[in-house]
Amino acid sequence: MRVVALIPAAGRGRRMGSEKPKALLTLGGIPLLIHTLQKFEACPKVSAVLPLVPEGQVSFWEEEIFRRAELKKVSQILAGGPERQDSVYLGLMAIEKKADWVIIHDGARPFVSPELIARTLEETLRHKAVVVALPAGETIKEVSPEREIVRTMDRRHLWVIQTPQSFKYDLITQAHKQAKEEGFYATDDASLVERLGIAVKVIEGSRFNLKITTPEDLVLGEAIWKYLKGSCGFKKIGTNNL
Repeated sequence: MRVVALIPAAGRGRRMGSEKPKALLTLGGIPLLIHTLQKFEACPKVSAVLPLVPEGQVSFWEEEIFRRAELKKVSQILAGGPERQDSVYLGLMAIEKKADWVIIHDGARPFVSPELIARTLEETLRHKAVVVALPAGETIKEVSPEREIVRTMDRRHLWVIQTPQSFKYDLITQAHKQAKEEGFYATDDASLVERLGIAVKVIEGSRFNLKITTPEDLVLGEAIWKYLKGSCGFKKIGTNNL
């Protein structure tokens, strides 16, 4: 069974308000993308890892990953597209059917554990399409464009979707190809599979598995990194031209 991890990390981080691409922002002096790649490197069930980075930065990341981070499962680095979905599509095309299963994870979710990655893949063998999520822990309301409450949702049936999301290769490729042909964009890969009428299994993830999107998230990320670094064996590496 060959599993390829696609790590889209080409986002410009507009909500972060930084001139740096989000993948270059650091926790403990280490770029977010490197933190994330290390988790997939450490998962025995993952055969190969394919990062998708901002266009024009491939050579930088080749230096950072191949020479400095010693990530043996990364054999290729690709330029991503203008949107996350474009990046994932490019990654799927680059795999060229050399995978049985694909696991997709945001490059800006650096605290995913190798154990959660493995559990996601184990479930995918049974269900073909699996996403990690958290049950909604707060009241959720639908709000109008005028910011008036339309209705209060029943949170017992609401889950906050995260990554990783794992799929049979042929299934997720079909879903992305159809979306591309129809010009349809979604905020996650599972939505594209849902459009095919395929059931997607949800498994519970971790509240540590946050996505670094805003300056406030970066503050929380630093706190989590300091809390976890002693027990998780973070590898201290250098960074280049940050």
